[in-house]
Amino acid sequence: MKLNWDILYNDSSTFPRLLQFGEFADDRFRYGINDQIQHCLYFHFPVANNNWPVEPIKMANLSFEESLVSGKPTLILTLLNDNLKNQFSDLILSIVSQTKVVDDKSAKSQFIALCNEWFEMFDPSPMQLSRFELQGIFAELIFLQHLLDRSDVKFNSVLESWKGPFGKGHDFELGEQLFEIKSITEGVPLVNISSEFQLDYLNGQKLYLVVCQFFSKPIEGTTISFLINEIADILRSQTGTRMNLFWTALGKTGLSGNNIHEFDNQLFQLQGKLYYSCNSIDFPSLRRSLLPDAIRNIKYEIALSGIEQFKLTDLTSFI
Repeated sequence: MKLNWDILYNDSSTFPRLLQFGEFADDRFRYGINDQIQHCLYFHFPVANNNWPVEPIKMANLSFEESLVSGKPTLILTLLNDNLKNQFSDLILSIVSQTKVVDDKSAKSQFIALCNEWFEMFDPSPMQLSRFELQGIFAELIFLQHLLDRSDVKFNSVLESWKGPFGKGHDFELGEQLFEIKSITEGVPLVNISSEFQLDYLNGQKLYLVVCQFFSKPIEGTTISFLINEIADILRSQTGTRMNLFWTALGKTGLSGNNIHEFDNQLFQLQGKLYYSCNSIDFPSLRRSLLPDAIRNIKYEIALSGIEQFKLTDLTSFI
């Protein structure tokens, strides 16, 4: 669903200028612009005996306050950084779609809880990312896009399967199907395995290694901001997508709508993707579940030439 901000810009009425949502029609919600032409989400909530006004919050990119609008008690979420307009629209649609099904008694607390989930995404801790780290994130985003394009799994479930940024489990976990994503540069025939957990799996699970090969000197490369925006557009195409899952995961990698363009001088060009099944007892790996407890913190490399026999043509039947 597209929000019609242009209507509000071209309106000549007094501020705040407000619009109702189309398919998300709900008398409690409006989106609009204030007298400083800032994007806002307004939530009218019913007065209750146990209502305590929220403390106003002002962050670098967002503010949150309770006020009276047209004589009604209202929670107002305001965007303070124009560079994040697309992300703020994602926030609005996500919050409204999740709160509109909540009854009036708990709607205010639910609205506040959802806003809290988004605050960290708009003000993430600054991180310095090397080209190698960016390439690894780029590889995970490529696989995420692959799942969104090829899998029958719903978008929200695909987003929930992306575990890599949180440092827990495997990079992607779709039920019992596990996927570990690695990136290498052309001419480097080795894959780095950073722990004894990365290629481990339980009985009943299936693990696949995905290796993304990148050109060392891209000619027609893509920026990570372009790929992120491309994926965001795919996600927005499906009603009910919880965009906060996407932006939260990105924030954990050190990227956000606020800083992705800082890396536009870095281009990445995919040379190819390689797929391997790690489920044979003969696959060369060091697995935590098969090692003595005294052995810890293992890091090693796998030569691609040594796992040719485990190569798959694609992963279509596994996703």
